[in-house]
Amino acid sequence: MNMIIEAWILTIGNEIINGVITDTNRETISRELRSVGISIKGMSSVGDDIPAMIEEIDRAMRMSRVVVVSGGLGPTEDDKTSEAVAKLLGVELTLNELQFERIKDRFLQWGRPMAESNRKQALLPVGSEPIPNDHGTAPGFMIHRNGSIAMFYPGVPRELSRMLKEQGIPRIFRTFGQPKSIFRSQTVMVYGLSESRLAEILQDVAIDEPGFHLAFLPRFPVIRLRLDVSGDDVRAVEDVLSQKLSIILNRIGENVIAVDGQGIEQVTVGILRERNLTLALAESITGGMIGEMVTRVPGSSQCFMGSIVSYSNDMKTSLLKVSEQTLQARGAVSHECAREMAIGARSAGFADIGLSVTGIAGPDGGTPQKPVGTFYVGLATPDDVLSRGFLLPGPRDWVKTLAATQALDTLRRWLSGIRLHGTEL
Repeated sequence: MNMIIEAWILTIGNEIINGVITDTNRETISRELRSVGISIKGMSSVGDDIPAMIEEIDRAMRMSRVVVVSGGLGPTEDDKTSEAVAKLLGVELTLNELQFERIKDRFLQWGRPMAESNRKQALLPVGSEPIPNDHGTAPGFMIHRNGSIAMFYPGVPRELSRMLKEQGIPRIFRTFGQPKSIFRSQTVMVYGLSESRLAEILQDVAIDEPGFHLAFLPRFPVIRLRLDVSGDDVRAVEDVLSQKLSIILNRIGENVIAVDGQGIEQVTVGILRERNLTLALAESITGGMIGEMVTRVPGSSQCFMGSIVSYSNDMKTSLLKVSEQTLQARGAVSHECAREMAIGARSAGFADIGLSVTGIAGPDGGTPQKPVGTFYVGLATPDDVLSRGFLLPGPRDWVKTLAATQALDTLRRWLSGIRLHGTEL
């Protein structure tokens, strides 16, 4: 059987509808389904209220033949999804002995005692089909109703993504067959251009065509360009994707961090490792943020020597050997200080490259000559020392994030052979 499969995504939790957490599960579910040709008909969220949950699950199953639900399968009092589904179906909850044994085995593997409340996670609606959780404790389950199916997963993103990919999608295909449409998606990460400027540059590319859509997805301070292409012929779909990507790269190539969705820290660490280069940092305005970003990347220990967080002038002079004359004549927030910090970081870290950043994050400390949002990035190598100045005002957290990202982007550009301008400020 070959047909178009449409899905509805439903996320559950008071913390979602109250804005306490960002609902990233919608994006995760959508990405996994669309990657195999399942289109998304709609999305919704509901709090931990059983009557509201019953109403929303019922509506979703009437709107779409496939419903994917996340959240509310934990061991606590506010986890009510299983109870709501049982009431919707007019059945009882019953202990699934096999899933309960799996939960107990999981705690044994972790070497931790299991709380009695975890037993609740094995209580499933009578007639539902368990979906084992190989990555956590709470099993999921699937129900059939009036020609539609609904699959329920825990809200933990890592568990949800793996369970959906490994077990959920195969269940959809077994029920409805492989979708006819072929879908390809690619995410291009862009830094250094505003969304409005990017939209101007790519105005013609952004026009929707049959089977093609370009989405602008800002996630400060990076903009993600997601290219979605669908059709009935694999070769044609991949040709369209390649052509559109080529146009984008030709127009904004130096602002493209990656074409595979990787972040700037992943790309930068990847280049350092590939070229067998080492890096040491000197951070002032960012307070260690760059080091934290770098060490998120698995394998960063092969290229990252360490970071000196030098907020005070005394630390700049004692640890990084910034000269008193520079601090007195130019100040800690200056091209000269950034360059000397980079040299000092490289020396202290016995590294191939020293990278530094110094500036004013605010809300206080700015002057007419150096307002809040002023910062300088320094880069030192065996053959070259340079600095770049920026004025990017905003809230304190924004300025720190921009300074950290701009420093890594400076390093990325230098490593990639992109010409750097040394006096932006």
